[in-house]
Amino acid sequence: MSGKAGDEFTDRTDQTDQTGQTGQTGQTGRIDPRVYESALADALSGLGSGAEPPMPDLVPGAVARGARIRRRRRVGATVSAAVMAGVVALGGHALLAPRPEPTPTLPAGQPSAWSPSLELVRSILSSGNGTGTTVSAEQPRQPVRPGRYFKMTTADGSVNDLYVSVSRTATDPSYDHPTRACADSNGRVLASPWNGLITRCSLTEHGSGSLLYFFVADRSMATGVTYLTPGGWTVQVIAGTLDEAATGRSGSGPRTGPLIQLATDSRIFDAVKESGGG
Repeated sequence: MSGKAGDEFTDRTDQTDQTGQTGQTGQTGRIDPRVYESALADALSGLGSGAEPPMPDLVPGAVARGARIRRRRRVGATVSAAVMAGVVALGGHALLAPRPEPTPTLPAGQPSAWSPSLELVRSILSSGNGTGTTVSAEQPRQPVRPGRYFKMTTADGSVNDLYVSVSRTATDPSYDHPTRACADSNGRVLASPWNGLITRCSLTEHGSGSLLYFFVADRSMATGVTYLTPGGWTVQVIAGTLDEAATGRSGSGPRTGPLIQLATDSRIFDAVKESGGG
């Protein structure tokens, strides 16, 4: 026991001890327990007389912390909303923005092809072996192969579909059926949109280039000529019944004279270069 109360308890017990020693001769010198109890009670009552320590100021601190927490949450919610709005805006722009049109691609081994104008075809066929042949612009309802077509009427009255294309010479090593296509002088299969329909192809020399004659499979009234120039050009001319929807058309097969004239005329290459194909 310490402090003021402890000192008082010690003083009182000392005084009692001295009294017992002087006033009670002949006894053992033991102190009465009631004296201890009285002194202890007085000492304990003295402990409670001091001021209590101050309690910490909890309420204002808790209020301040709560305000800080709420402020952080409001800031976090504002930032999250702004980020979400940006994401939604970007997503909406991506959905609503016009998408570029896909550029059509040609099959493997098939080069880009150009078609001459109607006026040029008429001009070529109006002279030489094509005398008496007329040409008009008429597209088949269901062409055997995609492309630009004409209608050709020869001097004997035969009417046939006419296909003319100009492209850079290319080979197609991936083609699995060389018997349904034409090959160049080196035996390489030539790339053509008509591969698979070509049959009985034969090669002959023509000036410094090569001419290929062939028939269109399953089309007894369709024949074609392909001219390979030494400058790397391919001109393909096909005439006959080239409309899948045509029925009951009569007439003889086209003569090869007008086809060769179209395929080997140099004006076709000039027209292709002027259109940006050269």
